Amino acid sequence: MILPGAVQELCQRFLSLAPKGLVTGLYLTGGTGFGEWIEGQSDVDFVATLSHRPTDGEVEQLRQAHEQMAAYSPIDFDGMHVLVSDLASDPRNLPPVPVVLQREFRVGHLDQLVAWHELARHGVTINGPQLSTLDVWTDTHVLHAYTVNNLDTYWRSITNQLATFSANAPQPELDYTCCWCVLGVARLHHLIVTGEMTTKSGAGHWGLSYYGQRWHRVLREALRLREGGQPQYDDQASQLQATTAFTAYVVEAGTGRPVTPSTD
Repeated sequence: MILPGAVQELCQRFLSLAPKGLVTGLYLTGGTGFGEWIEGQSDVDFVATLSHRPTDGEVEQLRQAHEQMAAYSPIDFDGMHVLVSDLASDPRNLPPVPVVLQREFRVGHLDQLVAWHELARHGVTINGPQLSTLDVWTDTHVLHAYTVNNLDTYWRSITNQLATFSANAPQPELDYTCCWCVLGVARLHHLIVTGEMTTKSGAGHWGLSYYGQRWHRVLREALRLREGGQPQYDDQASQLQATTAFTAYVVEAGTGRPVTPSTD
């Protein structure tokens, strides 16, 4: 796979800034693994393998490296720093590790269950042993149940919050909400329906062939906000109403449980 120049540059920058001898491998997950890169929208998701659990001093060095990464590029470089042996085990048992998300560095957890499956199915090797030679834990049934639960908890909560949003909010805020919610729930539903992982844009395009005509306008709007194109709505209220209704519909379809109070 030929990676965008900006992605290659970020990866090499990180490897040059990381504590010497600590990083044994660098692997990409997320949209990059599917060959999706949208300038100004995509970030770079990674899993870095380490030679050992980092000391407090090395954790601080990693923090400084990521601070320099953030100052160097506007592209978020999000991921976690683990051992190769961690990849062979159920990621739900992973101890707290150094992670960075949207330029915030801490010791904790990200979404390692999804990351492990993306590594195994669509990961990209940047440095270190090829992923095909590593033992990466996966379980299709666990991933399916995790995805349903994500819709049933996190996204159900978001759906109820959407019902309280104001159509008088700034347009950029409503645009972000539309793109994030519509493509976010469609991406999870795609996995539940097909058993396969996909990208945000991939989920949107799949949705145009899977969901009924009623939802095509809001799907096209979400894709437009991510990929460019002509606006599908003339007013903010209609856009927000469609975003809320579609999100609720997918949560219900994916979990088999209605959303209350109704947002449709």
